[in-house]
Amino acid sequence: MKKSWTGLAIACALALAISGVLAEAKEGRHGGHGHAQLLKSFPAMNNPSIRGITELVEYRGTTFFGRSPDNGGASLWKSNGTAKGTVLVKQFPAVAGASIRELTVAGGRLFFVANDGEHGAEPWLSDGTPQGTRMLADLTPGPDSSSLEELVAVQNTLFFLRTYPGTTVHEELWKSDGSRAGTVRVKDLGTVPSGGIAIGLTASGDVLYFSGLDPEHGREPWKSDGTEAGTTIIKDINPGPASSFPNFPVFIEEGVNYFAATDPVYGRELWRSDSTESGTVLVEDIVPGPESSRPRPFTVFKGRLYFTSSESPDGAVRLRKFEPGRPQSEHITDIPNPFGPGAPPPQEPLVVNAAEAAGQLFMTVYFPGLTSPTPRDVQLWRTNGTSGGTRLLHKPLFISDRYRPPNLIPMGDRVLFTGSSPEAGDELWVTDGSVRGTRVLQDLLPGATSSAPLFLTRSTGELFFVAQGADRGEQLWKLPRHKHQNQARRGTR
Repeated sequence: MKKSWTGLAIACALALAISGVLAEAKEGRHGGHGHAQLLKSFPAMNNPSIRGITELVEYRGTTFFGRSPDNGGASLWKSNGTAKGTVLVKQFPAVAGASIRELTVAGGRLFFVANDGEHGAEPWLSDGTPQGTRMLADLTPGPDSSSLEELVAVQNTLFFLRTYPGTTVHEELWKSDGSRAGTVRVKDLGTVPSGGIAIGLTASGDVLYFSGLDPEHGREPWKSDGTEAGTTIIKDINPGPASSFPNFPVFIEEGVNYFAATDPVYGRELWRSDSTESGTVLVEDIVPGPESSRPRPFTVFKGRLYFTSSESPDGAVRLRKFEPGRPQSEHITDIPNPFGPGAPPPQEPLVVNAAEAAGQLFMTVYFPGLTSPTPRDVQLWRTNGTSGGTRLLHKPLFISDRYRPPNLIPMGDRVLFTGSSPEAGDELWVTDGSVRGTRVLQDLLPGATSSAPLFLTRSTGELFFVAQGADRGEQLWKLPRHKHQNQARRGTR
């Protein structure tokens, strides 16, 4: 989906010093070895509710991130996992609202969007050095910015969307091989009154898939091979200008994707596609006829597609699995909806993150808020694919109107995540798949004050994340490889 990013700010050096002293004392109190290690502290923002670091990415064995303060210039950083090796790559001039965003690795290059104050927001790339960090192309010549979104790597090629400002939405699909001459428009996708034309760019093999909109077919599944002629609708599932509204596909094998779509005969059900019109077919009509089961595929586990459906009369979400070649899916169990039956579709619970570890599938189940971005609940579940092997491990997870649902990061036979409890606030948690083994790993800000770990990212086999210090300034942390498995202490359950 479209992402909007807000630039953030620098506070005083005294706050930074205090934050560093507190962090050093905290590391000493925990014994240091085997616990998360502080790599870098940044001053607090003018608005501490907004994060300046919004994504981490691994590139050439190093962790890269952008920082976008709300007072001062955005900057690109990298870390080799040590405090001394966490260094500035490039400082950009102070431009109101500017940010470092869309960090994406493709073809051995790190791409991102940045504003140097002279050319507006444009595509940049970096080889990890200051001299090798440069603007790729000034797509909108002069100080005006290009609106670029959804950077996606398809093997060695970067794809992205370019939108032109105006009362209507004019959108193009572009690609780049990392050179100015190789940064070209693939296809003009046209104009619509509002919203987006291409949504959910997803790579499988050498093909780009997305949900595309045009006046003749409505919103349907599309594909691109990087050529104008090869960027086309796959199938008009809901014939004519009506839309089937395909959701983001999940791939069981390369070239075969599963997704939900709507048509007048079957309602909203599960479909599969091999990217050809004839090979795009209904998988199963779970609720026969035009009524819908509203499936949401979310991952593949042990060679089977896992998805949820919403046909339960009591408002529960049904966990299902589908094995290719079988005539129908298997209903594993129901995940209860504590907010009762009859919730309209936008408020249905959904799985937003999943991770596999030690033969178990861990899932973040998200219960959307009714009128605000704050969720009503976020729960951690695990399953081995059977009803008896499916259970709730912890609730609530990280709940806020400012942050995305927490990542689930497998490390060895455990999964790391951000969890919440009245005693410890929002902190770093670990689970082995049991309720007893689901616990606080480290209380970075002791007591009920939250360090609010975010953007958990596995890089070079270790866990990197961003947390808040006692002064509410941002801090980059690293959890050493596998040491958490023997260091987890009893939490608050």
